[in-house]
Amino acid sequence: MRFLIFLKGQGNLKQIDVSEDDDFVDLQLTVTKYWKDDDEHHIVQAKGLWGRETVGLAIAFRPDMKLGIVDTEVDKKRFYREGVNFYSIGKISDNFTRALHSLFQIDGTLGNMQDSVGSTAFIVSGRPEHFDEDYIKAKVFFDGANEKNLYAEWYVNVDLKNKILELREKDPEYRKNILTILTNV
Repeated sequence: MRFLIFLKGQGNLKQIDVSEDDDFVDLQLTVTKYWKDDDEHHIVQAKGLWGRETVGLAIAFRPDMKLGIVDTEVDKKRFYREGVNFYSIGKISDNFTRALHSLFQIDGTLGNMQDSVGSTAFIVSGRPEHFDEDYIKAKVFFDGANEKNLYAEWYVNVDLKNKILELREKDPEYRKNILTILTNV
């Protein structure tokens, strides 16, 4: 009976590791919920499977962000502090960081996901003002001033029409820092 309850809760969730290149860990999760908070932030909750475990997190996007490239040039005024924030949704977010730990092949202590983690964001493509219609691609920067010696970059893409959230690596050298930032270990 427990197994049937497990299957019922998994519905349309897929395995999260969808790397196209052996050198990168690119993840795809299913958007299971979308809403706006009182400040109009776009919030997506996304989940997937890692083996038989459900993994997931919530991510909030600032509502005032604009495309970062204007007339083929990077607009330096369009890097948004706290532009994309990551939130734990409990045990399944802890499962998410355990999956990252395994996929990233990081040695050391394994921790639970922090309640919230902020990042600076730059919109690479899509129109955030049409968040629910466009495929939004963002590049996020953790510890941008490198104050904690944990600088890292990650791509966060969301396609609400197809219920897809992607977390794509910029460079494998950032793996340990991303995991440390998300878990504060």
